[in-house]
Amino acid sequence: MPQSQPIPASSSEISSSDIPAEELKKHRGHWLAFSADGARLIASCATLKELEIHLRAAGENPEEVLLDRIPDGDVIISGSELS
Repeated sequence: MPQSQPIPASSSEISSSDIPAEELKKHRGHWLAFSADGARLIASCATLKELEIHLRAAGENPEEVLLDRIPDGDVIISGSELS
């Protein structure tokens, strides 16, 4: 059975009020994993595969976190970002 991939959350599902904009700017071009309530940044990585590895190493279930990606300037995100 194939392993399920984390499904990115929409930005509206993530409460960024607890995370300063300056902190989020440090993660441009990366995928971010937030706690289920959106209040805590758990990990940040360039790819979803790396992010899943970091989440599992931290004892987090990748299917129970919220995901978002901070665009890197003028980059256009495509379906290839999900692999």
